[in-house]
Amino acid sequence: MKQVRLHPFPLLFTFAFLLFPFALYGCGSESPKKEVVLYTSVDQPIAAPIVKEFEQKTGIRVTLVTDAEATKSVGLAERIRAEKANPQADVFWGNEPFHTINLAEEGLLQPYESPAAKGVRGEFVDPQHRWTSNGLRARVFAVHKESEFFPNGIEDLAKPEVKGKIAMARPTAGTTGGHVAALYVLWGDDKAAKFFRTLRDNEIKLLGGNSVVAQQVGGGNLQMGLTDNDDCASAQAAGGQLVQVIPDQQEGGIGTLMVPTTIGLVAGSKHADAGKQLIDFLLSTEVEGKLIDQKFVGWSVRDVAPERIKGMDVDLRAVAKCMPAAVREATAILEGRE
Repeated sequence: MKQVRLHPFPLLFTFAFLLFPFALYGCGSESPKKEVVLYTSVDQPIAAPIVKEFEQKTGIRVTLVTDAEATKSVGLAERIRAEKANPQADVFWGNEPFHTINLAEEGLLQPYESPAAKGVRGEFVDPQHRWTSNGLRARVFAVHKESEFFPNGIEDLAKPEVKGKIAMARPTAGTTGGHVAALYVLWGDDKAAKFFRTLRDNEIKLLGGNSVVAQQVGGGNLQMGLTDNDDCASAQAAGGQLVQVIPDQQEGGIGTLMVPTTIGLVAGSKHADAGKQLIDFLLSTEVEGKLIDQKFVGWSVRDVAPERIKGMDVDLRAVAKCMPAAVREATAILEGRE
């Protein structure tokens, strides 16, 4: 019987032709990995593990951009303004509400009603859903353990017993600017300006950030300083000899300023879908619990029991609106330029 001999080239060609679609599918049609850019003024050691967990759960890669201590919130807010024509961030997670509110009012944050915001108290949610809060910090005193004077309220910073031994962060950075503005809203311009003049006359030191205030008190270089609860906790963990005192908690006291972290979707976001997923995660009760466990925040935006802490009765939006002018005037007074 005559054997039929097949030429190898047609067989190889046919085999390659059949494999080509599979090779094309494997190399060219794979969906690119999702990504999202997060600007945050939350301390990097706090934010980074939370972001990493989100990445592991979702497979979405997060580019984390943090702020310097001396320009907390301010620096990233200004960056978002500068990038308005070509936004680079997708999500803004502020360590306070005031710059976030102002960004929203300038049209730099877009509405997104997250299902994770369920249960957040009304004063901590933007009516137009351009930002929502998670976790509450408080303005507190750091007081050296061996201090002979323990304050009750913020006006005690003006007492002669602590002259030259007190400090606060420069109002142009961090939560201090919001606190300054809150006093202008609560007391009115005249009383607030008079108070800052008394602090200047009492030789208050203006330092580079709230953490520096806590460190200086904990190290015994100062007797008392105005700072945030997380900065007190960090200084104590590092061996600082200080205690935390929440001001104005007595009956008839004005209460202390409560400062929520705030999260919003940047207008013109290039990765809005991934940004919304990140927002849902950051607003979750799970993340709030982590922020409390790490002593970054002390209270929940979902349940702030009045017997636990007395907050200052001010509208956060009014404080945000007043802040630029209040910070300018208070800084000029405290630096002796007024």
